[in-house]
Amino acid sequence: MEFSYLSNIEGDAEDWFIRVRVCRLWDAVNTKDNSLLSVDMILVDEKENLMHAAIRKHLVSRFKHRVSEGLVYSLRNVRIAVNALQYRPLASNQKLLFLPTTEIVQLDEGVISIPRFGFQFVDLPKLQERADDVTTLSDIVGCFCGYGEVEVVGAGYKKRDIKIFTDYSVTSTVTLWGKLGETFDPTLYIGESAPYVIVVSSVTVKTFQRALTFATTSASKIYANPDVEHVSSIRERFSALPPRVVAIEGSASAKLPPEEAMFVNRMTVESLVRATCDGELKVGVVTLKANITAINNRFGWYYISCKSCVKRCTLREGIFVCNSCKKPVTLPLAMFCVNLQVEDRTGTTTVVLLNSTAERLLDTSANKLINKMPAGDTSVPPELEALVGREFVYKLKLNKYNLVEGLQDYGVSTIFVPVDELEIAYEKNAKAQATPDVVGSSAGSVLGGGNDRKRKLSPVAEAVEAAPGGNNGAS
Repeated sequence: MEFSYLSNIEGDAEDWFIRVRVCRLWDAVNTKDNSLLSVDMILVDEKENLMHAAIRKHLVSRFKHRVSEGLVYSLRNVRIAVNALQYRPLASNQKLLFLPTTEIVQLDEGVISIPRFGFQFVDLPKLQERADDVTTLSDIVGCFCGYGEVEVVGAGYKKRDIKIFTDYSVTSTVTLWGKLGETFDPTLYIGESAPYVIVVSSVTVKTFQRALTFATTSASKIYANPDVEHVSSIRERFSALPPRVVAIEGSASAKLPPEEAMFVNRMTVESLVRATCDGELKVGVVTLKANITAINNRFGWYYISCKSCVKRCTLREGIFVCNSCKKPVTLPLAMFCVNLQVEDRTGTTTVVLLNSTAERLLDTSANKLINKMPAGDTSVPPELEALVGREFVYKLKLNKYNLVEGLQDYGVSTIFVPVDELEIAYEKNAKAQATPDVVGSSAGSVLGGGNDRKRKLSPVAEAVEAAPGGNNGAS
């Protein structure tokens, strides 16, 4: 039986036989309760035809473990249906559905040549000509030129805005929502390898009063300099004079001056540890003033990451493989992961500096420090050792491992140098407002009720693997 191309399959038949690559894969979830609706994917064939496909909820357990992003498969017995949903990851209204009888066979990539990426780039001029309040889903591409910090808006939603020069040389803002905004590290796209052309897939494109806005969805992924002809042409256009990457100011409500930011939900080590271990803490951001007493190098001071998703890589048979993408990484990056032991007058705990925060503090990169050291030397470099004995104010972004499980590897999003006059004023104010049952907290609302739980300390390696973006905060 001969293979059919995606452009040729249609109608109600269910015996189609196709040969495709899964170029994107994601979980489609109900935004109201976060329940799984289906496992969706974008398929691409030899002729670069694209099609949206889905494994419906009742078949996920049967097929999900047999399909991986980036691999090539032959699929037999699939149904082509009409996609009537308002938001579609592709312009086509066709959708391929897996059936209970669908046969899946992984193919050797050496036998067949199918593109690794499949994008459907938005036509900006056409969209701007359409009526207002039009919403569609497409892929946006442009040269990275600006970034904002992670902000909390509305009912606790997190977002980060980035700016790009599109292929029409228009500056556009893309809003990265949730985990995508938290894990996006702007420092990776600034430096000698610039310019970086970024593709953000499956964004909502809205027009209002002839202006376009872009925002990510659960189907969105970010790609930097993917090997695609259109992307290469944009990169070549900007290669002579790469755009200067600048920081974007956040909203006034989300941006506090340093003299205020360093006292938000101020706690002591004792009150922080007790509150997280007892499950009493109501907030996700606190500040802590403490001295660095040691650098714990048990798990090293850096890790090797994938350039695309910034997740940890593992060395397998001489090749780094991304633990998340499951693909070989040709240009792995060294990322800071510094485990600091800190103490104040009430106790000792552990805070973790991840890449963007450590780079700002040290004014250098992990790669540069590694290059200065002898091959195979895993000791702590002098630049890090020089931090021991210094006192800082740490803005800590707490995640579920801290708030739910009571683990003490607190991620640092920002570091401030204490100002004596401000600290004295804060201490006077804190004493005036102190209550018997909340010691060291700037406000009683930081804590809530809870039962006693055993104090725990997690390995940094687990924290990085589980939530690498949760600790990459504002500068």
